[in-house]
Amino acid sequence: MKIRTSVIMLAALLVVSFGLAVAQDVEMTKEQWQEEVNTFTRQRDSLSAYLKSLEGTVASLKAQSMQLDNDITKCMDELYGLVGADAAKAAEYRAQIEAAERQADELMRLSDADLVAREADVTALENTVKSLWGNKLSLIPEFWDRLTELNQKVQSLKTTLANQIKTYTVGTWARDRDCLWNIAKKKDIYDNAWLWPKIWQGNRDQIKDPDVIHQGQKLMIPKGNELTSDEKSAANKYYRKKAEAMAPAGQ
Repeated sequence: MKIRTSVIMLAALLVVSFGLAVAQDVEMTKEQWQEEVNTFTRQRDSLSAYLKSLEGTVASLKAQSMQLDNDITKCMDELYGLVGADAAKAAEYRAQIEAAERQADELMRLSDADLVAREADVTALENTVKSLWGNKLSLIPEFWDRLTELNQKVQSLKTTLANQIKTYTVGTWARDRDCLWNIAKKKDIYDNAWLWPKIWQGNRDQIKDPDVIHQGQKLMIPKGNELTSDEKSAANKYYRKKAEAMAPAGQ
């Protein structure tokens, strides 16, 4: 509105300046000159009145805006009160949702292979969203809509993982001769026994000792046909430890 006021005042000055310039370049009688001045004066007064009207309108709109802001704040306070919360708790809850949204967006940008490596983060995000739903503030439309969208992203991430992750259920040694070496050697797994560290590192949450697996364990079979640097490092540590254990005492 300040810009519009400046433009109007500038226009008035230009009109007056133009009129004076014309008066200097064209011979005019005193009566003609006075009439020109009167015309410009009326234009100035008209513009001033219009400007004053605009200023009044702006002041009125500002007052209405302030009243609406107060009404909205009061309405939201009453709404928060219905679920046993207040504006401060809502702000904290909103920040938690924003953090979950950022994490979801980060995971959504990952390649399928990288997402598989972050499966634990997807599970953690899913648990976070479930916890957020458990708060009564989730009933507020703003939060309900955002959590619904978060749910959709989590389900999309889980679907992507499901399409990428292959699993194997451990059998018995007596019947299946199941160990990580033999599992990796199976044609429908890696068809390469030396890739057993991939299974170990991909299931560290349930395999503490790679020499010990149990019947019924559902193991994730990571994608890939070669060991990553971390998997090679873990395998080398395992081989060194085994060699030290087998070395004669004193050597």
